[in-house]
Amino acid sequence: MQRFFGPVAITLIAASVLVAQTPPTPDAAETNKAVQEIIRAISPDSIRIYDNTLASFGTRHTMSDTNSATRGIGAARRWISAKFSSFAKSDPYFKVYEDRFTLEGVPRISKPTELVNVYGVLRGKEGPEGRYIVISGHYDSRCTDIMNYTSDAPGADDDGSGSSLVLEAARAFTSTRFRPDANIIFICFAGEEQGLYGSEHFAMEARKKSLNIIADLNNDIVGSIRGGNGEVISNMVRVFSQGYQEMKLGSRDINPDVIGYVSDSPSRELARYIHAAGDEFLPNFRTSLIFRQDRFLRGGDHASFNKYGYAAVRFTEPNEDYRHQHQDVRVENDKVDGRNVKVLYGDLPQFVDSSYVARVCRINSLTAALLSISPPAPANAVMLVDKLEYGTRFRWDNPLHGVGIAGWKIYYRKSAQPEWQGCVFVNGSENPTLEYDLATMSKDDYIFGIATVGKNGAESITVAPPPGK
Repeated sequence: MQRFFGPVAITLIAASVLVAQTPPTPDAAETNKAVQEIIRAISPDSIRIYDNTLASFGTRHTMSDTNSATRGIGAARRWISAKFSSFAKSDPYFKVYEDRFTLEGVPRISKPTELVNVYGVLRGKEGPEGRYIVISGHYDSRCTDIMNYTSDAPGADDDGSGSSLVLEAARAFTSTRFRPDANIIFICFAGEEQGLYGSEHFAMEARKKSLNIIADLNNDIVGSIRGGNGEVISNMVRVFSQGYQEMKLGSRDINPDVIGYVSDSPSRELARYIHAAGDEFLPNFRTSLIFRQDRFLRGGDHASFNKYGYAAVRFTEPNEDYRHQHQDVRVENDKVDGRNVKVLYGDLPQFVDSSYVARVCRINSLTAALLSISPPAPANAVMLVDKLEYGTRFRWDNPLHGVGIAGWKIYYRKSAQPEWQGCVFVNGSENPTLEYDLATMSKDDYIFGIATVGKNGAESITVAPPPGK
């Protein structure tokens, strides 16, 4: 099902209900072209240089040297800041910032330590009070002993790959002079390995400032195509997303399973959006949607955004090799296929495939670009339950009072299906509030979501309408 920049296919969903068409427009063709330019600008060679440079600092442990020009986390963050500053020369709307704070007396940090999140912001037409999309990774690293801040910890995959992706995405957006509506933040976090401290601080401060972050695309371990089992997978990335923990209906907290919405949280809808964008623009690269917050009993920086109520997902390579994560650099004897062989341990650059990182960077950049030019999602969307009936009625508020809006899509799927199966198009209107009746589709059998469609062909993230009156 094509989601962006094209006509909605006419789909028979009931004997008398047809999906209306949204014809392609010159605006849609122009924005499609701009998105394609960003995708083409992403370079594996640039990513390789970034990743090799980050690994060359020896260690980027959160408590490592901050004074040396060549070793430690201080040298790494100054280099990252300098790269962002070089991109700012290409685009006057791109500004570079640091988020500094000091921690002491916390787990896994044994001395007072200043942490610095380094980031650039591509300012959109909506201005500072508008929406934000975040592309993130963490630049700190570790070896086997989490408290050892002097030994080598090159961190090429975990998470030099994610940081390199963030840098390359920023370079692609600024070099193509892409002009978004929403603001796009490109950020490299510190302190992830010690306990998500960098992202926790950033997300907490964002919530205090009421920043309207509509998505965090977090990249952690996105560099290797060969797993510990020897299997090579180069055409897929995993996307982890958290489901609803609880929902509010008015002043009441309810179990989302009561209405079948466990898998329709903002983060899950973001994951579906990513999947649809990839299918349309990058057909040779797949996203595998994993419906849990992170890998089993593990965590990442997107969890900080989830904690403060923001939609966030994690991108991770499909088949990890634990010999190249959280390991001292060393050679050990090991058995492979019954033979004694010497095995190199450590998170080293030779185990990172920059072409694969570029593919993951493209799906990140594609998603951020589409979201940044999309209209806002429907506000105050509800599924009306003021009476017993066989069909399903909806009400939602019109973002921007219809300016720049082509219409809305009401997505649907059977309750046991993970992905949307079809949609109904509702024509644009300048009415402040809209209602729509799917008279032949029962809310008992289907899950529904509503997205706003811009005249430029871009869509908002889908919103699952809770019951309301």
